[in-house]
Order: sequence, then C-alpha cells, then structure tokens
Amino acid sequence: MSTVRRAMAFSFLESYLGIALNLVSFVLLARLLTPKQVGLFSVALAIISVTQVIRDFGLVNFLIQKKELTSDYIASAWGLALILGTSLFLLIQLCAPLIGAFYHEESLTTIARIVALNFLILPFNSVCLALLRRELNFKTVMRINLSGAVLSTIATLLMAWQGAGAYALAFGAVLNNAIIAAGIWHVGAAARLLRPALTKWREIMKFGGPLTVANVITSITMDINDLAVGKIMGFSAVAIASRAQGLMNLFHRDFMGAVRNVAYPAFSKAVRNGDALEEKYVASVTNVTAIAWTFYGFAALFPLEVLRLMFGPQWDQSAPLVPFFCLAGAASAMINLTPTVLLAAGHSKLVATAELVIQPVKAIALCLVVFYYRNLQYFAIGFMVMAVVSVPYWYALKQRRLPTDFGALLRNVGMNLTLAVLSLAPALALTVWLRPAGQALGHAAFFACAGATCVAWPLLLWAFRHPLYREFLAIVQARRAQAAA
Repeated sequence: MSTVRRAMAFSFLESYLGIALNLVSFVLLARLLTPKQVGLFSVALAIISVTQVIRDFGLVNFLIQKKELTSDYIASAWGLALILGTSLFLLIQLCAPLIGAFYHEESLTTIARIVALNFLILPFNSVCLALLRRELNFKTVMRINLSGAVLSTIATLLMAWQGAGAYALAFGAVLNNAIIAAGIWHVGAAARLLRPALTKWREIMKFGGPLTVANVITSITMDINDLAVGKIMGFSAVAIASRAQGLMNLFHRDFMGAVRNVAYPAFSKAVRNGDALEEKYVASVTNVTAIAWTFYGFAALFPLEVLRLMFGPQWDQSAPLVPFFCLAGAASAMINLTPTVLLAAGHSKLVATAELVIQPVKAIALCLVVFYYRNLQYFAIGFMVMAVVSVPYWYALKQRRLPTDFGALLRNVGMNLTLAVLSLAPALALTVWLRPAGQALGHAAFFACAGATCVAWPLLLWAFRHPLYREFLAIVQARRAQAAA
C-alpha cells in the first residue's frame, strides 16, 4: 500500500471513529443539556475560535509545505507558537468580563476563561502534530487524537450528568487537548522540539501573515452565525441552528477534516516531486463528491428522522433547516480542497486575497438576514445561497494559478450526481410508500430506507466502475499482496 493510501486509511479510520464517538456524545448531551446551555458554549467557542486562528498563524501549513525543513525553522515555529498562545490566553482572561456583559450572561465570562486555557496547551500540540502529518505518520496521529477524544468525551458526559451544564463542554475541550499533549509526549513526538527561537520568524511571518488575516476573516464569518443569532434571537436559537448544521458538519467538518489532513501534505509532496497536481486534485474532488452528495441527499430527505434518532424530539425545530444546510454542504464539496491545493502549490497570497473578498460578503449578508428577518429558515437559505455562489468564485481564482481540467471534472461530478440520485431512489420510493402524511417515518421504515441506500451506493460504484471503486480495489489488492508476502 502506498504511503498516501496508508495515511488516508488511518486518517479516515480516525475520522470514522471520531464521528461515531461524536454521535454518541451528541445523542447523550442532547438529553443532558438544555438548548440554552448548548448555545452558551457555542457562543463562547465562536468568540475564542477567532483568536485561535491568530494563534495558529499558518505555522502548521508552513511546517508541512516547507521544502527544506531545518531545526531552525522548527525552533522558530515553536517560539512563535508559544508567544502567540500565551498572549492570546492573557487577552481572553482580560476580555472575558466584557463578553459576559455584552450578552448579559455572567456564566459566559467563566466559560470563556476556561476554554482559553487551551492556548497554553495548543502551541505544543500544533507544532508536534504538524511534524507528524508532514511525515504522513497518521497512525500515531490517530492514536493520540482518539485517546484524547475518548477520555475527554467520557469526562464531559460525567460532568454533564452531574449537572455542570455548559461548563462540562468547556472543561471537556481543555481536557481533550491536555490528553493529546500527554500522548504526544508519551510517543516521543516532541523529540524534534528544541529550545524555542525566533531566528526564522521573518520567513514564517511572510508565509503566515496574509494567510492569518484571511483565516481571521473566515473564522469571523463562520462564527458570526452563532454570535449574531445569539445576540439577536437568543441562545436557544443558536442551539437549534447548530443542531441543524451539525448534520452538515458530520461531513463538512469531520469527514473532510480527515481528507484535508492527508490531502495537504500529499499535494505538497506532489509539488516537491513535480507530479501532476491537477490530476490528483480532480481525482480527490471526484472521490469526495461521490460520498458527499449521497450523504447530504439522504440527510435532506430524512431530517426529522435523523434528528430524532440522534437528539430526541426536543430538537424537531431544527428539521426544516437541515435541507438548506445540506444543499450548502453539497455545493461546498466541490471547493473544499481548492484552497488546500492552492496552499500546497505555494499560492498562500491568492488564498488570502480570495478569503478577504468572499468572507466579509458572507458575514454581512448573513448578519443582515438575521437582523431584518429574525427567522432561522431565512438564515439557512442565506447560508445556502452564499455556499452556491462560492463555487464559481473559487474556480475562477484557481484558474489564475492552477488551470482546472474542467472536462474531466465535469464528467466525473456528472457521474456522481447520477450516482447520488440512483442511490437515493430506493429510499425515496420507500418514503413515498411508507411515510404518513406530515409525520416522521417509524424507526423500522427509516432503517429500511437507510439500508436500501447503503446497499445501492456500493453496487452503483461497482456498476459505474467508479474511480472510488478502483481505489478501494487497489487497497484490497495491496492488502492481499502484503498478506501473501
């Protein structure tokens, strides 16, 4: 098995196990916490995440893509990470009372201060994990991250069960990073961290500066949803929208996080070796949309059933929003890897410029929708529209530096659209036959629809001789060859 396929396998294994763990956590926490408590944590996390982008400062991307990574660069990245992390920790501690006062919620002050403890841990974690990812050592990354996720989830659930409310989520986030740090130390992944230095800070800042500015704007745009909704419509509305987006994020954040973790170092390696980058990009988008469009289509067809199964009937208000977020996710699947491939090719300024244009437009549009309509369904529609508009925008920018093979791309995504429609056809037929008017399907009928989709999709992959099917076949054959040897 090739190094990239092996890395992808471990990254996906981590992602699938993480998704399963998150599902269990979501199901239980949805019954242990109120919508207001979930909303409080979401707002605090949205505020913190803006400063989190500043703390990263493009250091991870720099360490992964740098062609000749010497000890001076590692020491300088380590030194900058420590300075930024400590500074942001102190800033949040000072500003936390203002956050609580702005939202008229004293508990937000404490929650923000707890979550800010992550800034003292993340400098160590981010540099060490970046070095492991650069080497495509995703087996170790998987073991470390899953250990943190499992133990912190157990602790969070116990604290929520004991009545800690939103504080359980805040302490759980800190505990997760602390356990990851312990795992990094245990496996010896910190051996390359020398005494912090700043000898190469100018080169790192030249790479990370424009990217950081763009990422700050992007983070604000993504989190403005929770901030604006929380301020104008209340914390319960934040939680309702968050639950609807949660189904989209199972793919957009969790699954695609695993893909990007491998895609960026793999694209960077292709650039260093002079391989055909566009061919790898088209293949990646093809495989991603083959999975994404069927997933989003199923979630859009059965929002009420999925939400009740995962979170219980108290979250039924989120169901009408789910199809709009799923359409947004389906559009985003076309461009999720576009910034990644541009960064790998060294076009960080283009990515930064692109984000600085599109993200403020998104932020302003969504804030205006929330302010004027004060309706979550209009907010979800606005979110979907901006996702669709982003597709031609990103491909137009990519064309400037990395011309797209639109012929191959359109052929492949057209095949994937057919794949999604045919995969969902049996479930849709069962729904028309079995669903009572205006009601949710029963569990047995819903699982029958899910089973029909799960059977139809791989059969169609085989019938189409889809590139993803050929990829699976190559992995199986490599495994058999290894076993025979």
